[in-house]
Amino acid sequence: MRQHKLKMNPKKCVFGVQAGNFLGFLVYQRGIEVDRNKAKSIIEALPPRNKKELHSLLGKLNFLRRFISNAAGKIQPFSSLLRLKQEQTFKWEEQHQQAFQEIKHYLSNPPVLSPPKRGRPLKLYVSASEVSIGSLLVQDNKEGKKQAVYYPSRTLTEVERRYSAIERLCLALYFTAVKLRHYMLPHTIYIIAKTDLIKYMLTRPMLRGRIGKWTLALTEFTFRYVPQKAVKGQAVADFLADHPGEEIENMDSLDIANANLLTRAHVCLNNPIYSIHLTPWKLYFDGSKTDKASGAGVILEEPLGVRHCYSFQLDFQCTNNRAEYEALIIGLEMLVELGVQSVEILGDSMLVLKQIAGEYKCLNPSLAVYLVAARNLLTEFREATWEYIPREENFTANEMAQVASGIQMPEDCVQRIIKIGRKSLPSVLTRGMEIEVNSALITKDDWREPIMTYLQYPTLPSEKRVRIMATNYLMWNEDLVRKSKDEVLLRCLGKTEYMKVMGETHEGICGAHQGGRKMCWLIRRYGYFWPTMLKDCINYSKGCEACQRHGPIQQAPSVPMNPVVKLWPFRGWAMDLIGKIYPATSQQPAALFYYCCHRLFHQMGRGQANKNHNFPRDHHLYRRTDHTKIRHSRINHN
Repeated sequence: MRQHKLKMNPKKCVFGVQAGNFLGFLVYQRGIEVDRNKAKSIIEALPPRNKKELHSLLGKLNFLRRFISNAAGKIQPFSSLLRLKQEQTFKWEEQHQQAFQEIKHYLSNPPVLSPPKRGRPLKLYVSASEVSIGSLLVQDNKEGKKQAVYYPSRTLTEVERRYSAIERLCLALYFTAVKLRHYMLPHTIYIIAKTDLIKYMLTRPMLRGRIGKWTLALTEFTFRYVPQKAVKGQAVADFLADHPGEEIENMDSLDIANANLLTRAHVCLNNPIYSIHLTPWKLYFDGSKTDKASGAGVILEEPLGVRHCYSFQLDFQCTNNRAEYEALIIGLEMLVELGVQSVEILGDSMLVLKQIAGEYKCLNPSLAVYLVAARNLLTEFREATWEYIPREENFTANEMAQVASGIQMPEDCVQRIIKIGRKSLPSVLTRGMEIEVNSALITKDDWREPIMTYLQYPTLPSEKRVRIMATNYLMWNEDLVRKSKDEVLLRCLGKTEYMKVMGETHEGICGAHQGGRKMCWLIRRYGYFWPTMLKDCINYSKGCEACQRHGPIQQAPSVPMNPVVKLWPFRGWAMDLIGKIYPATSQQPAALFYYCCHRLFHQMGRGQANKNHNFPRDHHLYRRTDHTKIRHSRINHN
């Protein structure tokens, strides 16, 4: 601990115990198990009577989702009830009751999960059906028996259901890798499936579309394919998706040791667990941002059901998400001052709750300070849980926040006196916190920024144009590179970098002041790329001062020559002096006339000297136009 500069609070630590309750789970030497009270609240629950109660039930199931095999398939029958509109009737049918009873039966004897051990490879069983995908992550123990680590699964969208069978398997692998990245990244993963997914994804002619996106996202993992030789553990993954809602019987034949899937009664007989369950306080929070001001609403509910409402006006500039964090931090600080040990956080801000849980990454530096402050406050509690609730269930906290932000309540609402507090400084400043934000080399106005963001975080929403462009790029050692037509990887440069590259190429030590197109060709040969290479190189070459000073002089006029309109012939006269005209070898006379920028040269034959005086009339007057300027030149007779 001294080596890593860690400190512990003796009042919050317990030593020499075999098991304990941590964040709603029972942790002991054999693994992690579902808390008795968490499962009991679902087993003893009555069938939901409305959509609100169904949301509450699904929220409890999502908390235990990692323990439920094929959780997506088991709750699939409830999807029709979740899509009901407000004016439609909530009807609980036989299929819903059957799925509800299967969930209760499963939670009466849930499995025991084992955290992965370093130095041992992980095995991933992947399977997919037409409506859901699922997988099972296991690891062999010292005795060579498989121990379940996680049961990820989810339902497919309408678009994903139209994928081919092999694409659904690839989607299952991609979903599991993103979900369990913190588990799978340090280990070698052996993929056990009916098809060699790694070979299929890497032998594509071009990394385009969804397969290309998934392949690029999986490049950071170490995968090895193991063909399926026996049923054993693969049956677990098959039942996750191919048979949703059905229980797995004869667990002995699945090669997952019964010793690792002990029931709670057996554990209690051999290793008694003594724990005290504390009824937690409930914290409802919400934030509001308007053009006038910002507000934060906090509701503290005691274990006996008594509520305390607080409203705070924020006298500083903040966004709606920052107002949500302000409300959460204010509520946690109040609970810490009261000495509360257990708290249940409820809110309608999906972003804040997911970032605290670690499911969403905080990419906004201004919110990172609040996230650190909130996580530090959560360490002050012995037990802290959080759950997303709809706005209708968070009405009181939302009302407190709106009142503080200056929103006028409707006249028909029941009037009551609300005392509004004021905060002149953000919570992170009053706590004296600072966070160091490293300035990124890739700025927001850089053309590489959206592509790199999409390649690093493909699950975040992005524009269709960016998704199409990203198929031609990939990340290589934290640099963005582009694959050219000849399969050469070109490093992508920003504005500052490519200006330096153009300068070195054009007028550097080995530069020869080439033209724009030659510069563009050389830079691509050197292994660099940016979208406007040709245009930038041409402009740079034209703007070079040395090229303008010492380059060849342009003999052509700067502007095109325009004819001068005259009302009648010979209205304007001009004289042009020309050099000596050398006679032809045949000693024939020659005549040269100018008119309207056109030279007219006529070679006279022998015996035609008497016709020379008719030359201007025959070759000039009859060929003129009304808008030409006639130039009278001398006629040489040789």
